[in-house]
Amino acid sequence: MKTIQKTMIALFLIVALLGTTALASAQGPIATPPGDRTPPNHMRGDDGTVWIDTDIITITANGEVPMFHFWYTVDDDGAHAKFQTSFVMIAEFEDLNGDGGFQTGEELYFAPLSAYEWTLTTGTVEEGGVVTEAWLKYTKSGVRTAPLADATPAALDGTSDIMRFKDVTIQIWGHIYLDDYAGEIFDDHGSHANYTVAGGSELKIDIEIGNFPFSNDDSMVTIQTLQREHIATGTSEPQLNRHRIQTRERFRNTTLDSDMMNWTTTGGNETRFEAMNGTNIQRVDFVDHESGITQGFFSWVDKAVITWPGGATEAVDVNATYIPTGVGIAIYLAYSNFDDGSILHDPSIGLYPEGAPTILGSIDPVLATGIGAVALIAILVVLVRRR
Repeated sequence: MKTIQKTMIALFLIVALLGTTALASAQGPIATPPGDRTPPNHMRGDDGTVWIDTDIITITANGEVPMFHFWYTVDDDGAHAKFQTSFVMIAEFEDLNGDGGFQTGEELYFAPLSAYEWTLTTGTVEEGGVVTEAWLKYTKSGVRTAPLADATPAALDGTSDIMRFKDVTIQIWGHIYLDDYAGEIFDDHGSHANYTVAGGSELKIDIEIGNFPFSNDDSMVTIQTLQREHIATGTSEPQLNRHRIQTRERFRNTTLDSDMMNWTTTGGNETRFEAMNGTNIQRVDFVDHESGITQGFFSWVDKAVITWPGGATEAVDVNATYIPTGVGIAIYLAYSNFDDGSILHDPSIGLYPEGAPTILGSIDPVLATGIGAVALIAILVVLVRRR
């Protein structure tokens, strides 16, 4: 084989290899097949923060209040995409407009959840010597002796009634599974909803509330959550407007930016979430502004189960309302009256594996293209001269 032919083949292979490497790094990691996923791992830091991670998602749980941060494990501590879910407030309200959800002005009593002490415990579940689940649990106890200065305040005006809810029992569980988990909502009357939790990329949350001091037979309970982008490593300001927040609803999809402030509607400041037909999972997404790729989400099952005194169970609807806050979106989960009983509900947080951010490798795509172009030009010059 002639020397020039060998040279051309070698250069062609180099260019092809560089191009393939650059393309792979630009696309980000490929979703891991279920059978090859890394078992969930957990640890606790010196400050009480709990870490749970898989090959797709990394989650931290605040050691003092119910709050999660989550981002792609391949990312640099969430430098490209980092999200936060906080459980901010509990309130009793009367549904004055009959929409099944909470609006400001309907509250009877409320309290910030940061006003109470929380114990955070963790553990794992093993099958055949393999960790198939990592879990954590927040348990509410008594009133905190000193308020947390940096805690997210309750979103309502007026004086909260912290002592009224001091004996309310609240547990907030988090479960992350190695493989997809099939869930079902059922009561004494049968099955009412089915859902799937994605293994390795979604944290299934169980909220259980009991011993609630209802003031009348018609009042309801709401838990306020706050969904937002968070602060990347080494920065001092929130990553506002890096993502847009988008609801998935029956009649419309609402899109808003992280820094959008409160709006006013005819039914009250908070807008009722219109549940999608044909599914029991309702969802709010975080979509990257530049790429249009959907990355993070907060979702919830639209059914909850009440356990009445004596043990009878009843599935009930869960409605939600939402409003922009200037740093994200407040979502209020509304629960039916369960006087003398308890209620259990399943929301989730997570990431879409295919939405992992672009993490460039050691070879830049532009550089690879440039090297290829120079090599091809050099070959053409040699060919011309030899003629």
